[in-house]
Amino acid sequence: MSAPTESIAESIVRRGEVVRIVRDRAQIRLEPSPGCAACGNRGSCGSGDATSRSIEMALPARAQIGDMVTVNIQAGSLALAAMLGYLLPPVAMLAGAVIADQLYASDLAAVIGAALGLAAGVLAARLISQFAFGNVAALASCHPAFQPGEHP
Repeated sequence: MSAPTESIAESIVRRGEVVRIVRDRAQIRLEPSPGCAACGNRGSCGSGDATSRSIEMALPARAQIGDMVTVNIQAGSLALAAMLGYLLPPVAMLAGAVIADQLYASDLAAVIGAALGLAAGVLAARLISQFAFGNVAALASCHPAFQPGEHP
């Protein structure tokens, strides 16, 4: 039995431009999603035309500043990263508050425990995302004459 293959439908593909290179990392300014232009919420959701999205990722050997690139991110990895970022910090905050309250039996201890738990949760989410999701995106350089809808 052969291993399942990833289809283009199971990934998020965005086009962008390399705007900065530092060592072996590239900062890429992503173009708005094609659906943003027709969306009635584009001004309030934070992902529409009003904001420019940038990501930083490993640099392919031949990419240079100004190159158009295609970024391919697996949809499952993006969902897991979002769950990690939105669930771990508040759970750690609650755990910190409960543990501090049980140990010291005061409201001040619970508040301090909540703050420390939140900080630990954010730090843990950041570290886990760096190691677990650091290489989930694939980057492909495109020829300067690249047109939307083409694949490199």
